[in-house]
Amino acid sequence: MLSSKEIRQMWLDFFKSKGHLVVESKSLIPQNDPSLLWINSGVATLKDYFSGKKVPPAKRITNSQKSIRTNDIENVGVTARHHTFFEMLGNFSIGDYFKKEAIAFGAEFVFDVLKLPKERIYITYYEEDIDTYNYWIENGVDASHLIKGTRDTNFWDVGQGPCGPDTEIFFDRGEKYDKRGLELLINDIENDRFIEIWNIVFSQFNNDGENNYTELATKNIDTGAGLERITSILQDAPTNFDTDLFLPIIREVEKMTKYHYDINNYFTRDPQQTKINTYFKVIADHIRASVNAINDGVNPSNVGRGYIIRRLIRRSYRAGLSLGIESKSFLYTLVQVVKDSLIYDIDVEEVAKVIRNEEELFAKTIKDGEKLLEAELEKNGTVDVKVAFKMFDTYGFPIELTAEILAEKGITIDMNEFNKFLKEHQERSRGNVEAGMQKVINSLAKIPGKVSEFIGYDFTESKSNILYLLDDEEEISKNSDPEAISYVILDKTPFYATSGGQNHDHGYMLQDGNKIDVIDVFKDKYWNHVHVVKGIINKKAPVECFVDKAKRINFARGHSATHIMFHALRKTYPHEIIQQLGSNITPEHFTFDFGLDHRPTKEEIKKIEHTMRDYIAMQAKRNYIVTSIKKAQEMGAYMTIEESEYHDANAVRVVEFEGITKDLCGGTHVDNSHDIQDFKIVGVDSKGTGVYRLRVVISFELVEKYLLEEISEKQKLLDTLIKNNQQFKPDYKYEYPTEIPAGTFAKEGLLEQYDIYEENIREDYKKFLKEKQNESVDVSKYQPQSINNIKVYIVDDLDTNLLRKAAVELREQHPDSLIVGLSQTKPGNFFFMVASKELDSSKYFKEITGKHNGKGGGNAIVCQGSLNEEIALNELVVQIKKELNA
Repeated sequence: MLSSKEIRQMWLDFFKSKGHLVVESKSLIPQNDPSLLWINSGVATLKDYFSGKKVPPAKRITNSQKSIRTNDIENVGVTARHHTFFEMLGNFSIGDYFKKEAIAFGAEFVFDVLKLPKERIYITYYEEDIDTYNYWIENGVDASHLIKGTRDTNFWDVGQGPCGPDTEIFFDRGEKYDKRGLELLINDIENDRFIEIWNIVFSQFNNDGENNYTELATKNIDTGAGLERITSILQDAPTNFDTDLFLPIIREVEKMTKYHYDINNYFTRDPQQTKINTYFKVIADHIRASVNAINDGVNPSNVGRGYIIRRLIRRSYRAGLSLGIESKSFLYTLVQVVKDSLIYDIDVEEVAKVIRNEEELFAKTIKDGEKLLEAELEKNGTVDVKVAFKMFDTYGFPIELTAEILAEKGITIDMNEFNKFLKEHQERSRGNVEAGMQKVINSLAKIPGKVSEFIGYDFTESKSNILYLLDDEEEISKNSDPEAISYVILDKTPFYATSGGQNHDHGYMLQDGNKIDVIDVFKDKYWNHVHVVKGIINKKAPVECFVDKAKRINFARGHSATHIMFHALRKTYPHEIIQQLGSNITPEHFTFDFGLDHRPTKEEIKKIEHTMRDYIAMQAKRNYIVTSIKKAQEMGAYMTIEESEYHDANAVRVVEFEGITKDLCGGTHVDNSHDIQDFKIVGVDSKGTGVYRLRVVISFELVEKYLLEEISEKQKLLDTLIKNNQQFKPDYKYEYPTEIPAGTFAKEGLLEQYDIYEENIREDYKKFLKEKQNESVDVSKYQPQSINNIKVYIVDDLDTNLLRKAAVELREQHPDSLIVGLSQTKPGNFFFMVASKELDSSKYFKEITGKHNGKGGGNAIVCQGSLNEEIALNELVVQIKKELNA
């Protein structure tokens, strides 16, 4: 059975072998694209390449793009394949290959790589597209498995712009999912039997907006294949939730509740279990979306993307309450398992902190809601449905809690009436945030062209006039709510908008004594800087703008360092293989993605750091040169994926560090390489298929902070390892220096020493463990108890390793007996094993672990795991007697 990670990698490897450039997944937050709230498909990050706005890094591209869609949250957990967060596998041709090659690639991947049987694959195509029909026949698909589609089902068209027919690949899961046959595909009926796994769009025509179609001179291929769907098929899972993308999260949640998730309920359809399963699914889906969105920079809030993440977290929290999870916060503990199930670089500690804060805030909301409910009861003796709905809608107070509290007082809520309110509300507000953002986009579209000037290269402060002031619906004259969000375009601005890998500036505006916080800055289609602000604001009065200078200088250091490091990489590795595949620059650190045929070694990382510090010491002057793309190319300037932001080929900006590098870039930079101060690569992450991410900190302050934190963590690790060895040898000691030297190089040297100490202590552990494992076990002292004519041996006075050895020996000597092992080698950590030659030990094991919050498994002969509750040996014996006598 293939894992989801293997499937994703197979896709990328396959298309890489067909000449495609592997582009790593981009942030869920659209960059320079105000038309989207979220990245919602694989092609969404490539739109500018297809439109011609940017020069693509290659004509053939493949990716696995993380995506979010939230217009139908209520269906998550109810259907088999509805998600907020998902991954879209894609292969794209930008003016290169077309139908013949795309279909040949599709057939080869489906049949030869995934090895799906041809008799289970059905394909739809646009009825007028005879070429597609013939190409599938040429690639071995039987005509009986090709289904004609109509313009409604197999023609991709969004009005004005490129469009064309598509072909869709379906997998037949068989009659157990639906006894109906091909009429499901022919009539485009929603079902769980024929699962669409891949859609290939042939961008062939141009629609002038009046439905007049002309052939495109340059034709493109745009595809999308659902990773979750393909995984569910290859893992023979009834729903997407029953795969290794979701089950590890669900199993982690199971540890917190008495309820269990039942995969087979898809077929048994037990109503109560269906409810329970839905709660698990909601948590698993929503925590995936929340973790990835927060990791990409979206914090829970009451506006925009933040509102959606707040809604997902609170919906998950309510699902946890329904499962009987009473902890004030539990979702934050799932961040690690989410990271483990995916391939993305997730800051577990930081994301968990954000989620925990949101959970605790919601827990307080619930507490406050209970007070409001009590006040309503005291006032009126009952609670009107309208009040219950307002508590649900306005305060996020779960209706289930309202019903529970009232039931204790003998009062019932008319749920039919409540559901009527809810349905009306959902119809009004479905996609409300998206609709609100769309209204802003529509308002921005009325702006005639370039109206604002960015002056942030030279200034971090300005006095500016407001040209446009929008809320989430229309242009307004003022906003008097200090918590209100407004969208502002100024005549001139010092605030940098997110682009070229560099995140937006932080800071604030002042107007008539009111402080207005700048939350975000992005560019509209004309490159006007749109400021998302919070606070009281009046369009008619000027504003004073103040960029956070400390953060700006770190942005500049980071952006300059990415360019100079790119040059250092080209010096370290063969020039022709190094490509920048993305960057993300924040005031605290930056990341840099590039392709390489092997993981960077420690020696190579040191060489890059040494080269960078030499460049910093060069005190290379920075120059800006505005010229044409042609002249920039003649100068030898590099244009990377993240920096290809230019819409005017006659006025591009070259950033030069004298004697080092020239690059096209629109970001902010330091005046001199010496201003970067210091440079340290703090991590190397694999992003899959020969793509690696360097994580870097710059400046004296940030490098010093990182090294001190690393030294502290390493000291804690060494102390823990020493204590582990003392379990074997109580008098074990290992001295290491704890005094922290001054200077970057000295601290780096100390860390290298610590690595050697760690290796030595671990070697000692292996030696002690081997000695322990070689100890013999005398099992003659154990006497059986007779329970229901079954001999039972209880072993409880050994550590885990000796426990296993004793159990094996006893089983060999007494094959007809039941051997039970219980080890408490660490406080609160019990090891439990049941072994039997003739008996089915698994049923006793399941009963006992189930009653003591345990976990584990096995078969009829051997089961092992842990009990997570304190239990005395005599209590365990009583429990075993009860099970054997049952």
